[in-house]
Amino acid sequence: CANAILDGADAVMLSGETSVGKYPFEAVRTMARIVTNTEENGADRILPLGTIPHTRGGAITRAAAEIGDQLSAQYLVTFTESGDTARRLSRLRPTIPLLAMTPYPEVARQLSLTWGVEAHLVPMQKDSDAMIAEVDELLREQKGLQKNDLVVVAAGSPPGVHGSTNTLRVHRIGDLDGTESARIEADRIAAGPQS
Repeated sequence: CANAILDGADAVMLSGETSVGKYPFEAVRTMARIVTNTEENGADRILPLGTIPHTRGGAITRAAAEIGDQLSAQYLVTFTESGDTARRLSRLRPTIPLLAMTPYPEVARQLSLTWGVEAHLVPMQKDSDAMIAEVDELLREQKGLQKNDLVVVAAGSPPGVHGSTNTLRVHRIGDLDGTESARIEADRIAAGPQS
């Protein structure tokens, strides 16, 4: 288990025999303790991603992680259709929390097994300003961020195109107050209740 973590595994699992044995809860607790201890005390032994990205999406995600670290951003945020952008960021093992926003439940489920990724289901947005307004709302309401807190967003523009990561934005929470956020709320009210 510890070696898998040091080798960069995103997830570990118990074998069938161990998970249904005489002490399944203790087995899970022990594995969780090993994972936590290894991540806390062995992270410096995990080798960084050694490849240089040769694609637009790879370069943007690497830049997002580096910029977020240099600016002490509160979060790295990605809007993702397939989960690829979030997985690319995860491979870099950023020290900043990573949020992946997707309109697809199956992508959110897949990302739940990806190291460091917290996936959120959000409605499909029609443009990049609407995506940023969604970031503002979620981070204020669910994460307690305040006006002027900094986040770094990697996404594809226009939204809805798989594999189109082409946008990197350093965003201050609240920059859209009174403009895009109001338009998004008006669009939601006009659309009526969601089922």
